[in-house]
Amino acid sequence: MLQLKMLRPSAPVISRSLPEGYTFSTYRGTKAEVTDWLEICLHGQLITPEPPEGRTYEEWFNVTILEFADVNPSEDVIFVLDGTGRPVATLCAIKHGEDQGHIHMVGAHPSVRGKGIGHAMLALALTKLEERGCAYSFLATDDFRLAAIKTYLDAGYRPVLLADPESDHRARWDAIIATLGYEPVEYFDEV
Repeated sequence: MLQLKMLRPSAPVISRSLPEGYTFSTYRGTKAEVTDWLEICLHGQLITPEPPEGRTYEEWFNVTILEFADVNPSEDVIFVLDGTGRPVATLCAIKHGEDQGHIHMVGAHPSVRGKGIGHAMLALALTKLEERGCAYSFLATDDFRLAAIKTYLDAGYRPVLLADPESDHRARWDAIIATLGYEPVEYFDEV
């Protein structure tokens, strides 16, 4: 099933703090960080329990993060660390071209969900993209990631309807918005 898209025009970012004991970190290029990132993504259901055919998990990390278009890993890959220094959540905030922001590979270990970490991590990423002059940012998500979609909606993201008239995205978005109990929100048309 084709992933859903969301878009957020440039706007002031609502500041969100991490819970006490948690801190932000960026990718420093260590093997341990790759292992931590993979662990977060496995538990966050961003990657499957088996690596993609013909690749190791480390190769998949390289393609998904290090070789991803326009990514600057030491600036764009954000981790949230718990009080012991263990990474428990991650996302990538990438600037494409002159003014496009891209939120990529957002995940959190199940043990830290519901603490506001996603809100704080997204606020930091959006602040970085705003400071880098992005006129808007976009992301892709899945229907079952309801908590993440709620976080994105709360941060000002709105659903994007595909230009394809055969697309089922309107029905899927309508169902998600209703399930989350939101009043109808503005949908953007894909350009």
